[in-house]
Amino acid sequence: MVVRRRGAARLARTARLAEIDGECARWEAQFERERQDVASGAASRVETVKDLAAEKPWESLGHWFQAVRRAAVGGGFDPRLGLQAAGTGMNEAVGVDGGFAVPMQYAPGIEKTMYTVGEILSRVDVRSIDGNAITYNVLNETSRADGSRRGAVAGYWVDEGVAPTASSIKLAKMELKLRKVAALGYMTDELQEDASALSGELESAFVEELTFKTEDAIYRGGGTTQPIGFLNGPCLVTVSKETGQAADTILTTNLSKMWARLPARSKKQAVWLINVDCEPQLDELTLPSGTAGLQPRFVDYDSEGLLRIKGRPVIAVEYAAGIGDLGDIALADLSQYRLIRKASGVQTASSIHVRFTQGENTFRAIYRVDGQPVPRAAITPFKGSATLSPFVILEAR
Repeated sequence: MVVRRRGAARLARTARLAEIDGECARWEAQFERERQDVASGAASRVETVKDLAAEKPWESLGHWFQAVRRAAVGGGFDPRLGLQAAGTGMNEAVGVDGGFAVPMQYAPGIEKTMYTVGEILSRVDVRSIDGNAITYNVLNETSRADGSRRGAVAGYWVDEGVAPTASSIKLAKMELKLRKVAALGYMTDELQEDASALSGELESAFVEELTFKTEDAIYRGGGTTQPIGFLNGPCLVTVSKETGQAADTILTTNLSKMWARLPARSKKQAVWLINVDCEPQLDELTLPSGTAGLQPRFVDYDSEGLLRIKGRPVIAVEYAAGIGDLGDIALADLSQYRLIRKASGVQTASSIHVRFTQGENTFRAIYRVDGQPVPRAAITPFKGSATLSPFVILEAR
């Protein structure tokens, strides 16, 4: 056993030495070509990089990417890379799988932009963690009937000197473990010549893709390698379609019944999430008023021209199913969705080697999140039998 281990270690060292020898040979050939160019009078450029270690490290994200590329192709090493370099396969000047981790002063900027862009992400309950998993204790409340509130709390009217029956709350565990969502992008050499254009283009691409994938998972995630979406949550309430209702239609009655299944405390912060194809039908919804004809629209527009139903915003999202399919319209109190994220935020890196022959740099962003609805089940009200939930959808039609 010891002999085999030593043999494996010897082979690994031999392979590494061969790799280093090959790298040295390539650089010696490069140096020889440059020497011949100088001797023949051919134009050459030597770039001197100013030492800005004592100053603000980077003017913009684009300047940082330009410095990474210069270092990788032998165009001059910026000392500022050494201050914040965290190798992902590339050393300070050369590397087959090179890259420098993004300076921390720019990574938070990407994450902040993502949360202001996402209509869903900006409304969920977000918590930051340092580890990779966390367990929350949540109330195991499934009914508001006597003896069930807060899980099992019961109050009693009693005579003087008579003690009430003891009761207590019931808890359930909600376990969340960080999942990984990643975005990959390429930038041409030409685009990198303009630092500001590069910075804006890169951030826009990463923001859009990370936002899309995370919000789609919040809406309909399956929970195996991604968050549990509210469409698959244990507390989801599905309102039945009307008898004889035509396919791919939305009726005022559908929306009224959905609103009735939302708990009172969620009505002030819930939003309607719809597929954009639903909007034309929503525009036509009215309330019948007997022989007096039709009352004003069931839906309305606010002073900014934004659609509302029952006074709550209507938001068209790409994640909603096509009209008539399950999930084409949802009424959601997103504050009842718990999302955890890695405290370090978005992690980004770059490499020139993946698409070197195409003249492109590869930039990658990784974001670690997980989430699920907080309620463990739909709630049976104190009076009445129709269950309530902060997440309500309409049956397929």
